[in-house]
Amino acid sequence: MNERNTFTQKLMIDSGIKQNLRVLDVGCGTGEVSFLIQELMAGTGEIVGIDINEAAIAGAQKSADEKQLTNVRFMTLPIDAAAEKLGTFDVIVGRRILMYLPDPFQAIKDLANCLKPNGRMIFQESDAAGAGTLAEKFPLHTQAQQWVWETVAHEQGNIHIGSEMYSLFTKAGLTVKDVRAEAVLQTAESGSDLAWLLQMMAGRIIQTGAATKTDLESINEAALLKEMNQAQAVFLRDMNFGICGEK
Repeated sequence: MNERNTFTQKLMIDSGIKQNLRVLDVGCGTGEVSFLIQELMAGTGEIVGIDINEAAIAGAQKSADEKQLTNVRFMTLPIDAAAEKLGTFDVIVGRRILMYLPDPFQAIKDLANCLKPNGRMIFQESDAAGAGTLAEKFPLHTQAQQWVWETVAHEQGNIHIGSEMYSLFTKAGLTVKDVRAEAVLQTAESGSDLAWLLQMMAGRIIQTGAATKTDLESINEAALLKEMNQAQAVFLRDMNFGICGEK
């Protein structure tokens, strides 16, 4: 299993994902969470993934077809149309989607209309809490981390949505069954994914003005590894927040 799915899988299992459920994956992208849930449900039930990114949906559906999955489907659809178009679900899930929505509270209320009685809503979000910890030991890591969060914030992303989810869920009338947070830590043994992330986000980072192409080229995997080995310390990459609410 991909390491970034470890927190997601435990959150889903602890929140009641089991066989024969009807699940809506919101902001599904290319379907990584949908396919994880499909495995957790052992091929039973039904999973519908929605996103407004047509290219991502096409990629997700192609993957489902290649895997010959008959209980997983994807469609281009905004959140506020889900209840009317898709009916109700036992569970609604989402990963790193609320942070990019202009009105996450309204989205949660709209999604609550898609839940069956006693249905559950499960979200995982990243949070910048703790960013900059031990900056004196990790100047390159901290700079890369700062560029990433500055870019997300410039794109109107809420970099503290994780710590706000409890309040949003309760205000929307959901009963919070579980709320948790886990630090994403990196060491010399685990390595750092920041060089990869900077490469993946390069166009966005440059466009927002958080850093230039030359700035980005100054931080590479070798430099980050050297810094990690010299620091002999733990780098706090970011925080994963998870929540499960019941209708």
